[in-house]
Amino acid sequence: MPAYMIVEARITDLPRFRAYAEANPPLVARFGGRYLAIRTATEPLEGDWEGAKVVISEWPDMDAARRYWHSPEYAAVKRLREGTGTFRVLLVDGLATETLA
Repeated sequence: MPAYMIVEARITDLPRFRAYAEANPPLVARFGGRYLAIRTATEPLEGDWEGAKVVISEWPDMDAARRYWHSPEYAAVKRLREGTGTFRVLLVDGLATETLA
């Protein structure tokens, strides 16, 4: 089942962040991921989303996303974004096994 990585990004240093933004997509593809939405504009419907951008990527499964996230290759690329903003990252299993109720 597919998995989804959702990133909430509040970029404070766009010129420095660009190096990360250029280096990461080929690595995502190499680990089997693909982008569904990149740096998309957001429309807050509830909660504090002011200034946040969202990136959503799809992965073949949770293990593929974890291999990417914990890889030495990503560790090197991730250093490029240090000090460029604040980030929250969530990994979501695409298989719904129960209802909301």
